[in-house]
This record gives sequence, C-alpha cells and structure tokens, in this order.
Amino acid sequence: MSVLEGMERLQYIIDEAKQVEPLAPEHKTEENKIRGCISNLWVTGKVLEDGTMQYQHDADSHMTKGTAKVILDVVNGEHRDEVAQLTLESFQALGIRELLTMQRQVGFASLIDRVISISKAS
Repeated sequence: MSVLEGMERLQYIIDEAKQVEPLAPEHKTEENKIRGCISNLWVTGKVLEDGTMQYQHDADSHMTKGTAKVILDVVNGEHRDEVAQLTLESFQALGIRELLTMQRQVGFASLIDRVISISKAS
C-alpha cells in the first residue's frame, strides 16, 4: 500500500471500516478490549496450524474500526514469528499515527501491543 496524503488517508480509513465484518458478541469481552482507545475496540486473534496469524476486530467508531483494519491487514496471514518481531515503529510508514489525536495514539499503541502479544501466545 502506498502512503496516502491528508484527506485521502482519512477517507481510505473510513472506507476500510465499512468492510469490517461485525465481531460476534461473545468476543466483545474485557480481555479482548483495547485499553486507551477513545471508542470501544475489540481484537481477537489466533495462530493457525501453519503458524500464520488470523485476527478479527470490531469497534464503535468508523475511525477506530478503519484504523484497526489497516493495521490488521498488514499482519493477517503473516507468520507468528514475523509478527512477534514487530514494533510500533514498524507501522510508521502507513502514515496513520500522524492523523490521530494524542488520545487516539495511545489506543493505536495499545492495538499494536495486543497484535504482537497475541502472536507470542501459545
């Protein structure tokens, strides 16, 4: 994905949010909730038999849902060992963080931490 500019990035994030399948209510738990987000965001994930990752998510706001989708699209299907090596800086090239308020940046960092921790879980 090429890095989009300004309003194009915002529209892209909103468009991505519209493609997210709702997360089943039983997955909207405190354990799956991302801390620090302004709106509610839940992320689940698992390691498939071949060692690749599969994540799902849902959120109350389009901005949060779309941002999470862009992040999860990067890691879905990647091998767990590769995901486990990622850092917050690994996602800098996407140019999303710059669009977010400080409060949303906290949630963004928490989302990345959750994605990485799921890949490390057995």
